[in-house]
Amino acid sequence: MNSELVLVTGASSGIGLELAKCFAADQSNLILVARNTAAMEALASELRREHQIEVHVITADLSLPASPPQIFDELQSRGIVVDVLVNNAGFGWPGSLKSSR
Repeated sequence: MNSELVLVTGASSGIGLELAKCFAADQSNLILVARNTAAMEALASELRREHQIEVHVITADLSLPASPPQIFDELQSRGIVVDVLVNNAGFGWPGSLKSSR
């Protein structure tokens, strides 16, 4: 069994959710980070049941500057050491795109 602990940001949907499933299938333990607690808890339950792995859920909005240090502090308080970081949380600039033509 793989004892690797993988933290996946943006894990509640899209690419992050699919990456979490891939790591779980490879028997990696997970930390899921995203804004949608309900979606992450549902995914965590599914992955625990299907793969018998350990899954932690941390709700955070990574668009807020205070979130990364809060996540770090929470991991420290739980005594969790991350082996792999998948920094998948998306970021976009608000507003419209204008052609340079």
